Amino acid sequence: MTRTRQHMERRSSGRQVADHIRGLIFSGALRQGDRVRQDMIAEELGVSRIPVREAMITLESEGWIAIEPHRGAFVHGLDRNSVIDYYALLGHLYGLAAEQATERGDPAGFAALAAAERRLCQAEDADELLRANEQFLRQIFAMANSPRLSSFSRLMTGIIPGNFFALVPGTIGAQKSGVAAVMRAMTAGDGGGAAAEFIRLLRSYGGHVVELLDARDILWHPAA
Repeated sequence: MTRTRQHMERRSSGRQVADHIRGLIFSGALRQGDRVRQDMIAEELGVSRIPVREAMITLESEGWIAIEPHRGAFVHGLDRNSVIDYYALLGHLYGLAAEQATERGDPAGFAALAAAERRLCQAEDADELLRANEQFLRQIFAMANSPRLSSFSRLMTGIIPGNFFALVPGTIGAQKSGVAAVMRAMTAGDGGGAAAEFIRLLRSYGGHVVELLDARDILWHPAA
């Protein structure tokens, strides 16, 4: 096995471990202040300590945990500002992609985007909506024709582990109406309007997620 392949497999395992730990925190199996025992995580998932350590670094950078020297990793929980800022950034990223796609897209690209938007609006459950939404976003980034934007989008690890639309109340209808508004603006050649619709939609999701995390006692509150 080559060194590059080993590195890629470790990175893939590290992402999976990070997803698993996010799920434990989100479900309440790990709560604020709990120690994240790396040896137990490694044994449970059947992986070495290397991907677990990589996951710890990722989760600390995202704010999920705090690593204390000589003590270990402890659940921290996300703060309100981090959640709000994450969805604001995501809205601007999607908005810029939509604006560039409006300018650079060709008729075939717009036809494919319209078909993806119809599938999204006709989705009957959260799983179908998630798949349709991923297809809609992929088409927007393809039309934007910007490898750098696509790279940034892959770096934006989701806060909610699992199906966002199934777990966050009120988002299924909001996503359908929001994407329809984006599509109308793009079809009219209004890239700035499409960007504004994405920004508005994702900002609203920041508020929804804050409420959900607070209700699950995952949101971190600084000491008074």
